[in-house]
Amino acid sequence: MSEPAPPIPAPDETLDSIGTAGVRVLQRRSGYRFTLDVVLLAHFAATESTSTPGPMLELGAGSGVVSFLLVKQFGFGPVDALELQPAVYARLERAVALNDCESRVRPLLGDLRRLRELVPGGRYAHVVSNPPFRVAGAGVRSPDDERAVSKSEVSCDAGDVVTAARYALMPGGTVSLVYPAARVAEVLGLLTQAKLYPSVLRFVHSRVDSPATRFLVQALRDRDRGLAVRPPLIVHGEAPGGYSTEVAALMDPPLAERGPTLPSD
Repeated sequence: MSEPAPPIPAPDETLDSIGTAGVRVLQRRSGYRFTLDVVLLAHFAATESTSTPGPMLELGAGSGVVSFLLVKQFGFGPVDALELQPAVYARLERAVALNDCESRVRPLLGDLRRLRELVPGGRYAHVVSNPPFRVAGAGVRSPDDERAVSKSEVSCDAGDVVTAARYALMPGGTVSLVYPAARVAEVLGLLTQAKLYPSVLRFVHSRVDSPATRFLVQALRDRDRGLAVRPPLIVHGEAPGGYSTEVAALMDPPLAERGPTLPSD
């Protein structure tokens, strides 16, 4: 007789909602938790993509928010969701059933630096990633391993993410990334060196008069069509929850009232 499935959520977990399509994810109360970046990335990837519809790959899926949003809110997929940490992966597996996405989101456990051992090259039309932001050795490392791996480049760096995306993409496929604004020159350089040519760039600002905190970039494999710089994306404004109209439209009312915010680090 098989053991019963663990309760949803477990005592050390929370069950959280995101987006306008009823996406629900499991997160550890004291571990790394998703931020608004995942919503902005999913929307950016879905609305800016010009490549042929086809299978997608999320690198570093975490709780699976981006994958679930792409499938349920934006009608993309199927998505293979790659996650390195076994405990995080286990929550992602449970969330697939929770969101009725068994046929549309496939969890994969593994290291993006060893992607060749996990999936065939040139398979995906789209790759998305909300990778670790902080350069290894910069700042104080979190004593919590889950947070450290998710936030800092202790298990992979930007070059690893770009290399994995290049391997996974079919010719003409797109990769969409979100990174701190201060790393824009570095990341665009890495993409170009890998012949993933930046095609769309958008900076994210907390408020209309604030410096950029993030940037969203989409690049095409082997096709240089020039770079389009979109108008700034402003997070906070006069819409529900204190968000701008654009951002508030991506989230359901309960989340707009509680609202995750862009972290400062």
